[in-house]
Amino acid sequence: MTRKAQPHAIPRWASLAAVVLALSLAPPAHASPAPTDPARFVTRSDSRLTLDGKPFRFAGTNIYWLGLDENVGGVAYPTFFRIRDALDTAKAMGMTVVRSHMLASTGNPLSILPSKEAGFNDAAFATVDYAIAYAGSIGLRLILPLTDEWAYYHGGHRDFTEPYGLPPEAFYTDERVIADYQAYAEHVMRRVNPLTGRAYNADPTIMAWEFGNELEGMTLDWINRNAAAFRTWAPRQLIAAGRRFDIDADTLAAPGVDIVDVHYYPPTAERVAADAATVTGAGKVYLAGEYASTAATKELLTPLAANRDVTGMLSWSLFGHHDRNGFVQHDDGFTLHYPGDDARMRAAVEAQAAFAAQVSPATGRPARVGPPLITQVDKRGGLNELRWRGAAGAAGYVVERARHGRWSAAHQGLLTDNQTPWIDPEATGEVSYRVVPVDRDGRRGTPSEPVRVTGSQVALVDPLQTTDLADGHANVTITPAAAVAAGEAWLSWSRPGLRRARFDVAGRPRIKVQVSDDGSTWRTVRHESGDGRVTAETEHESTGGQVTAEIEGAGHVRVVWSGGGGLTRATLWSADPAPVSAPPAAPAALTPAPGARDVLGTPAFTWSPSPGASFYTLTVSEHADLSDPVLTATAITGTEHRPPEQLEPGVTYSWRVTAVNAAGRTSGAVSSFATRPLPASPAVVDDFTGYADSAQLAAAYPGNPGGDPITPSLLPGQGMRLDYTLGGAGYAGVTRTFSPALDVWGQHGLELRLARTGAPAKITVQFVTGGVYFEHTLDAAPDGVVRVPFTAFDHPSWAGAGPLDLTRFEQLSFYAGGGPGTGTLTVGQVTAYPAP
Repeated sequence: MTRKAQPHAIPRWASLAAVVLALSLAPPAHASPAPTDPARFVTRSDSRLTLDGKPFRFAGTNIYWLGLDENVGGVAYPTFFRIRDALDTAKAMGMTVVRSHMLASTGNPLSILPSKEAGFNDAAFATVDYAIAYAGSIGLRLILPLTDEWAYYHGGHRDFTEPYGLPPEAFYTDERVIADYQAYAEHVMRRVNPLTGRAYNADPTIMAWEFGNELEGMTLDWINRNAAAFRTWAPRQLIAAGRRFDIDADTLAAPGVDIVDVHYYPPTAERVAADAATVTGAGKVYLAGEYASTAATKELLTPLAANRDVTGMLSWSLFGHHDRNGFVQHDDGFTLHYPGDDARMRAAVEAQAAFAAQVSPATGRPARVGPPLITQVDKRGGLNELRWRGAAGAAGYVVERARHGRWSAAHQGLLTDNQTPWIDPEATGEVSYRVVPVDRDGRRGTPSEPVRVTGSQVALVDPLQTTDLADGHANVTITPAAAVAAGEAWLSWSRPGLRRARFDVAGRPRIKVQVSDDGSTWRTVRHESGDGRVTAETEHESTGGQVTAEIEGAGHVRVVWSGGGGLTRATLWSADPAPVSAPPAAPAALTPAPGARDVLGTPAFTWSPSPGASFYTLTVSEHADLSDPVLTATAITGTEHRPPEQLEPGVTYSWRVTAVNAAGRTSGAVSSFATRPLPASPAVVDDFTGYADSAQLAAAYPGNPGGDPITPSLLPGQGMRLDYTLGGAGYAGVTRTFSPALDVWGQHGLELRLARTGAPAKITVQFVTGGVYFEHTLDAAPDGVVRVPFTAFDHPSWAGAGPLDLTRFEQLSFYAGGGPGTGTLTVGQVTAYPAP
């Protein structure tokens, strides 16, 4: 589904009575580790935090988008489900603190302070109110930065200087700007949350206010002035401050700062321990407010859990389930999903959960996970295709089907959130589905509500978290509990061949269901209430439960209601838009092309589409009759498949694609190709013979701009000399980019000739293939030839994961690290060497 890039409906809270409805809608999905009294404030005792007189340490994460999101359909308010699901996911991991930038925002039409001229936009607090209230209801604490060094969609400190035509650094010096920032901070802190009845500055859920995220220009005077103001407005909450990658000395010196926040991309246990000792030595509380989630390992976190100077570690950054299916995606390389999209992310999740258990052990048995929500049952070639909205804390799901009331699994094993939509390869005719979540301990959770379809029906479920699925609406207010009416309201949906509609109702609204053939002329139709009463063409007061109506093929349906209560869900059944009556056409093999030679070991198999196909099955074998296949993949919905494992080099393979639908299956012709043999000789990466002088070499190998000084020079007939001075950065390096990229496919590893003099240093060899980083560190550079197999290279902790595509060897870097001190590294010929 493509979301409309427009703001979601903004809730307006009518009364505090909404609290019970909103927060009882989705009770906590998981038991709290070390449950705390939410009415108690976290306090500081010198360099430690305490709660109820006991030490308070925590695992945490950043969920930056809770007030204003950028990841689903453009900049918009997140749905209440996404807020709730992400916080529940943090809870499921054992976390007790969440840091969130976008619970305060400026400079955007949807933010709390769109501009100085426009003034405050109090409607933007709706999602903020809910996030704070829900976090408190499940025992989570919050750290809230009030602005940002960086000008992202949620705004930053430049929003306070630009109205005066001032440069960014005036944020810390200009009296008008300081006054505007403080007025904004005070307005946020004094906000009374209608869901809790508490002002933000009186809510223990908010553990700390942070001046801003990674502020680089803070002065001691600026810190002291704002700390004094914050202490006046929020006397029982803590004050945090920090810059980006190191410790701001002024935050240590300022008496009003409670917490010093340090960020790491990547972290090391040694660096965190050293920083924690520095911060606690100054009498402040230390926490790592951000660290790369890709670096979360037990090797990193276990020693930090034992280090009492480390109060908290917060990974960057957590995303929960999408409203329709799968997860919300983000593209910065540090996205974290539970339980993890791949082996690396799963290990990072497990490491963070283990850290949480060490610093704040859980008590009690976790509650059941779930329920999920089936959001769509479509037809693909006559077979049912399911989408479901996941449940926080689910490690996987079982899709169950029933024909006559008895449920049974529709597949083997567990499906993940990344496997929705899922095609049922067997069921035709009338069938019911439900999705059962399974937690990390293998316990079945609460199943979704069933959805039943016939062999010619599809179903759409709208949980009414937004109005995005609707064709039109008026006077609708979205709340966490229901879509409620402001006066008389209506919602309409457009679906070809509508047959039936069901509306789940809360409270006692007056309801009528109408249909239309053209979307403009409406007629009220007979509908049945949950109390069994049938109403024909009149308005009906519902007593709660469900209202259903038979639509008989109209293209549009709408529900009109007013009075107390509202709608919590709409389920629409319509005719299969593309029924099939015959098997699909035969697909034709495209790539590898028939008879192709030197095909690489992980080719993309592609084929022509077959009209009417539900899915495809691919079979690959070393035999022309496809016996003993080395690869069989099924339920492929597209026309491409790349095998997860490499095929053997120098082998002739045969393959075939079969198209399947509800009426049968049709196989294409068998095609064959031969894979490229492994190379028998090495490939030169750089022999340093193509450079006229040191200047040309230095142009080809520029130094890393964030590192310490390093100077490359040419040693004719020997290689490259690197003279480095290690200091504050702790590393110095150079990088060559190859254009075009080198093809070193099939080689076993890198061979280089190294020599080092001067201060001891670790030498890191790094390369990039297909945009993915890999590196290997030598504790000491040997004086001579060293071989490093490609299997010894791993992704840096600060980088994202990806495949090793040696056909696109794009960059080569050499780094010296450690120190301080000066030294020289000589690099001779670099080759990619073949397997022994």
